[in-house]
Amino acid sequence: MKQNKANHSESYLKRQAKKIKKQQNITHIQALDVAAIEAGFTNFKNFQNSITRENALKPSIVNKGDITSKKLKLTPVKKIDPYRNLLVAGVNELLKRKLISLHSPGNLHENDEKGHIFAEVFGYPSVIKWRDIGFGELEIAVWWKYDHSRHPQAELQGRSRESFNNTSPLARRELYKNFVGVTITGWLERQKGKHLMGKDRERFVDVYTRKGEKSELEKMPSQKPLGFEAEGKFYF
Repeated sequence: MKQNKANHSESYLKRQAKKIKKQQNITHIQALDVAAIEAGFTNFKNFQNSITRENALKPSIVNKGDITSKKLKLTPVKKIDPYRNLLVAGVNELLKRKLISLHSPGNLHENDEKGHIFAEVFGYPSVIKWRDIGFGELEIAVWWKYDHSRHPQAELQGRSRESFNNTSPLARRELYKNFVGVTITGWLERQKGKHLMGKDRERFVDVYTRKGEKSELEKMPSQKPLGFEAEGKFYF
C-alpha cells in the first residue's frame, strides 16, 4: 500500500530497503525501488529527483559571517521643522504671485519692497507679510488661521486699527487665541545666498501658537522651497 509522500527521507527509505531485501530476497537496488514505491514514488530515482526539486525551491540561509559586500546605509530624510515649513509655504506663495524676488536689489539700505496679502496656507486663511530690511534681506511673517472678522482691532480708527505694519498682530497677546492660530517671523537672505536664515526653529521671532495648533501644524505636508533653501547661515 502506498504511503503519503511527505516526511520520507533518503535514510528512511534505505532502512526500509534493507528490510525488504531480506524479506523478498532481492537485490539492494530492487529493494530501494520497492521502498520508494511503497512511499508513493515511481521508483527510487523518482524519489531522489523530487528531493532535488524541493531543495532548489527552499530559500538559502545566508550566514552573516559570509557576507562580504557592504550593507547599503539608508540616510533618513530629515523632516523640516513645522514652523519653518510654514514660512517656506509663505515665501513660496509670494514667489508664485511674483510679489517678491530672490534677486537682491544690491543696495545696503532698506527700500519700499513691502506689503501683505490674504492667502490660503495649508487650506486655511492666513496673512503673509514681507518687508525689505536692507542688505538684500526680506523680513517674512505668516499669521496662520487668521480670522480678520474676530480681530478686536480690525475696525478701530487711527493707529489702533490693524494696519499689518508690524510682524505680529496689533492686539494684546492674550486675545490672539480669538482670531489667529500661529504667528511667526523669519528672514530671507538673498544677497549672500538664497535661504531662510537659521536652522530648525532657530532665528525666529514673534512666535505665537494657540493651544492645539502645534499638533495641527506638524501634520501639514512638507513644502519644497521654490529656488531657495529652507535653512542657512544667519547674518547679523
